[in-house]
Amino acid sequence: MIRQFKRYLIGVGVGVISIAAVYFYWQHVTGERDAYQAEAEHQRERAEILIEHQQLQRQRIETLSNAMAARERTLDTIDDDIGASTGALEPLGEQDAKAGDWLDSDLPDGVVDWVRELQRSGAANRVQ
Repeated sequence: MIRQFKRYLIGVGVGVISIAAVYFYWQHVTGERDAYQAEAEHQRERAEILIEHQQLQRQRIETLSNAMAARERTLDTIDDDIGASTGALEPLGEQDAKAGDWLDSDLPDGVVDWVRELQRSGAANRVQ
């Protein structure tokens, strides 16, 4: 009877230890699962933040590209205006240079007096 009782106690002890081992193993597995799920959720949130940041960066790049394109168009317009102005002024400079050379050349006194008279009469008539 004592032997049977010892066997019974040993069986009960092994059973209790087995149940405790299974319980603690289950707790360990559940804890790891929860930790992995929390890490996965954290990574999802991080990915969402990175995607939002990437979209914001794309919007900024698009805005800067549009601004640079508008700036380039403005600079092209200015360059065209400067080219047109330079093209219009070049003949004037040549004409002024020719007129200056002609006026600086040795001319008969009659022609010089005639040109001066034209200038005076133009000033009197308010014609330049």
